[in-house]
Amino acid sequence: MKYYCLIIVLFLTIIGCEEPVKLDLPSGEPSTIIDANISESNVISRVVLSKSLGFNDTIDFPPIENASVVLSNNTTSFSFNYVSTSSVGAVYEAQNNVELEEDQFYFFSVYLPGSIEDPDTLYQASMKMPTKVPIDSIGFKSTNEPDQHVLRIFFTDPENERNYYSWRVSQKINGQFVLLSNNKVPLYTDQGIDGKSVFVEFTSKNFSESDTIQVHFKSLTRDTYDYYRALNNLIDVSGTNTSADNPRSNFISSAGDQSFGYYSLEGVDDSEVFAVGDTL
Repeated sequence: MKYYCLIIVLFLTIIGCEEPVKLDLPSGEPSTIIDANISESNVISRVVLSKSLGFNDTIDFPPIENASVVLSNNTTSFSFNYVSTSSVGAVYEAQNNVELEEDQFYFFSVYLPGSIEDPDTLYQASMKMPTKVPIDSIGFKSTNEPDQHVLRIFFTDPENERNYYSWRVSQKINGQFVLLSNNKVPLYTDQGIDGKSVFVEFTSKNFSESDTIQVHFKSLTRDTYDYYRALNNLIDVSGTNTSADNPRSNFISSAGDQSFGYYSLEGVDDSEVFAVGDTL
């Protein structure tokens, strides 16, 4: 069987990584890509829909702009509307503020209307909302370089339960806040630190006193943590002769076709916007 490389640029919804992640997939018709990171945060909660590209394609990812996107449980639902198109696909945002209850299952659906040749397709996935762990405080560690500081996020891990974490940082650049890129998905578990007060570091970039930033601390489910670990493994072997397993999508399709990407519910604690110099 012939294979080609599908390139997924996880630019907006997952890690902001600007390097392509290559998946070895059977050749054939373009596949649907669904990157859905849902939280109560208005900053990082996004859905991006697109079609896959072949390895030698240099155009932007074909966006899917006509989908119906809904998050729901037994008592409420939230619609996501198409708002813009980027190089990685069509961006959808929640029509209203999303309010999520811990330990509740939420169902995510993407309906794609068909045509004369192709049937309608419904993609569905479900996930339980994890416990949202708040930020205790923000600190910085000085480096050997003048006015360069490493960001530290302090938090207290809940006792007697397994917890999984990630984090993002926004910085004000030219008057607008931009989510900073990561080389890989930053990940942390409470193995060995259950119930303790600890910190994690943002290592993708150092900050100066004049920088203005906001921290987004994410609590994950075990399944989302495993998916991100698989993505990191792909990033590690990208450009080498070593292979790694493709991350498994959690979507089920009514048409029986294979989709790529992931639906995750994340408990995100957004810090206040602050100047780095005010915390030193």
